This record gives sequence, structure tokens and C-alpha cells, in this order.
Amino acid sequence: MSNKLLSKLFIAAAVLAMIFGGAQSKVASAQDKVTGTFYWVQNTAWHPVHQLTQLSFLAGCEELKLTCELATTDDTSIEALVAIAEQTVAREDAKGIAMWAGGLPVVKPIIEKAKEKGIVIALPHFPVPEGTFADNAVQISADTTKYPDPVAKAMCEKLKGQTGSVAVTINNHNATEDTVAEVFTKSMNEYCPDLTVLAPEEEGPEPTKAIAKAVSIMQANPDIIAAFSTTGGGPTTWAGAQKETGKQIVAVGMDYTRVNLDLVKSGQIFGIVAQPLYDECKGSAELLYKMANGEKVPYWTVLDAPLVTVDNLDDYYTILDKFEPKMRPTPTPSQ
Repeated sequence: MSNKLLSKLFIAAAVLAMIFGGAQSKVASAQDKVTGTFYWVQNTAWHPVHQLTQLSFLAGCEELKLTCELATTDDTSIEALVAIAEQTVAREDAKGIAMWAGGLPVVKPIIEKAKEKGIVIALPHFPVPEGTFADNAVQISADTTKYPDPVAKAMCEKLKGQTGSVAVTINNHNATEDTVAEVFTKSMNEYCPDLTVLAPEEEGPEPTKAIAKAVSIMQANPDIIAAFSTTGGGPTTWAGAQKETGKQIVAVGMDYTRVNLDLVKSGQIFGIVAQPLYDECKGSAELLYKMANGEKVPYWTVLDAPLVTVDNLDDYYTILDKFEPKMRPTPTPSQ
């Protein structure tokens, strides 16, 4: 066999080796992907907003073909959240955890323990400054310093020519709601300085108690002409308070649950802020998967949170149509 032919055969063999070696490398790479279980940690699991977040996370897992489980409790207390988070971090199969943690300092040692065990953390919905927690945690949410401003501007436009006070209610004090209330108040004072924005008050997660709280605010401040709630139960709260007091106000709350969209559609509520629940929770699954496999991701994935009024409801009804058949009924106070 000639040297020339041998040279050609050698080159052909090298090319084939490169092709098949590359293919084998890709297969090996796919096989080497981190396996294990990715968890969703959350308290107050019965709440419709929280159910939507859970199903959104699982949708992200299904799309990526990940093994995922819900680690949730119906208990509304922070202690219950801490307990379920600690139990989940202690699991041997945990590779990543999406934690609905409110930016609360109490979860800091839990996240640090997760880092020691090589568990990555995604924190949806409640943005906190980088460095607040250990560097195994990233966040995905809307920018709470930005989206309250157009809400205030739209409300001031709606209230033009009126005088009176504006109520602000929150579920509880946490990084997101405190910032949203603060930015909303600042913007209201800028856009409609003739109105008085009241200090935020806690309405809590339980609907009956929340309505009673809003009624008491309206009775204590008979000049109220508007209300803003930073929580997903807020539309029900302020629609109920208007019904009980017989007084119509301009009210805005959070989240595109069907009951909230229906309240906007019927005119009982002026609007809701479409916090990006689906995108941030579905995106949490993708972030966990990427981090668990060594991929670098930004500390904060920033999403939009537009104001929804009667003019743009349809897109959000479509999202709910996909998930609602999987949601369990919201318990009544007696349950």
C-alpha cells in the first residue's frame, strides 16, 4: 500500500474519530446531567395564588423532564415555612429548591446549610439585594421598585378632581410588600399630592378577617376614595369592604386569579397588578436545573408586572384556563 494511500486512510480515520468522538462526548454530556429531585417549598399552600405558583413550577419541571415534588403546608405561619424548608434541605435527594420565602432573614441559615450540601436555591417573587443570602441562591421576579409607579399614575388619573384618602393594605411585612407599598405611596404623593395616602395596614391571608379589616379602615377614614393592596387577596378584601359599607372606591390589588379577574371585569375592582407568577415559578425550575449542572445564571432574572384593567383581561384568563382544572377548592373559614 502506498504512503499516499496510507496517509489518506489515516486522515479519514481521524475525521471519523472526531465525528464519533464528538457524538459520544455529547451523549456522555447528556448522561452526566445532574439527577435528583427539585423541590418547591411554600406555606399557605391552599391559597389560590399559591396553588397557581405550585402548578407553574411543576409545568417548568415537566417541560424539562425533571423530577420535582411539592414540599408545602397549609399552615400560614412563618414557623411552618421554616420547618418545611429545613426538612427539605435535609433530604438526601434534594438537588435544588425553589423557596417562596418572602425575602425573610429567617431563611438565611437554611440557605447556608443548603450551600454546604451543594443544593442550589431559586427565590421567586420576593427580590432582595445580592449578598442578602449565600451565593447558591438566585432570584426571579418583577422589579418591586418599578411596577408600583404606573399603578399609582393610573389611579391618580382615575381619581382626577377628587379629594380624600387612599388606603394601603399588605398581607404581612416582607421584602416585596414593604417595598411595593413604599414606592406606591411615594408615586401617589408625586402624581396626586392633594390626596392623603394612609400608612400600610396588615389585612392578612384569611378573607373574612381581611374584609373586616378593610371595613374598619373605611369606617375610621370616611373620606377614603381609593385603596391599594399589595397581596393577591386584596381584590376580594376591598370588593367585600365596598359591599359591606355600600361605598364605591377605586381599588387595585394583586394577581390574576379568576376571582380577581372577575372582580375587574364586573367593575368591583379597578385593576390588578399581574405579578408574573407563571413566568417566575416556571422559570425557577429552569434556573435550578441550570445551576445544578454548573451553568452560570444572573443573580436576578427581572420580569414585567403590568397593570390589568377591563381593557386587557383576556390573556390572563387564558393562563388560568390551563391550570384551574388541577387546582383544589379554596377552603372556607370553617374548614
